[in-house]
Amino acid sequence: MTTPPVPDAAEPVAEPARPAAPAGSAEPAEPAAEAWAEAGPEPAEKPGARRGVPGVLKIAGLVVAIVAALFAAAYFARDTPAAAKAGDCAHNAGNDDKPDVSLVDCNSADAEFTVLKVVHGANEQDCQTEPALVATYVETRRSSVLVLCLGVHG
Repeated sequence: MTTPPVPDAAEPVAEPARPAAPAGSAEPAEPAAEAWAEAGPEPAEKPGARRGVPGVLKIAGLVVAIVAALFAAAYFARDTPAAAKAGDCAHNAGNDDKPDVSLVDCNSADAEFTVLKVVHGANEQDCQTEPALVATYVETRRSSVLVLCLGVHG
């Protein structure tokens, strides 16, 4: 029994035969070769190749959620003492021992104080320069301290 010789790596490998143009056809052999190449098997779709649109929708949804959360935080933070500025009005829903101060509309019946000055820092003594001072409110958040110098609204 004999085995066929192994082709040398330097020898070119023969391409498979391509169908020739039909006899008597006006078409040259080249377009037939192109048709043969195009008629080959379709490449399989890569897994995850259609992930583009759902991925973009997920990112867009995440961006919308973040923007909505920021707007909600700004909306609910607008009546906190940290957002106070001189001339704003405040209401204490608590008592002197446990104050619960929030900013209110100055035309509201709840408006009992007017913010005379806002001091960022732990120095309550800065309020003593305000002649209409009746109370101070100190709020500590993390490492910052806020002092509201309050006068009677009216």
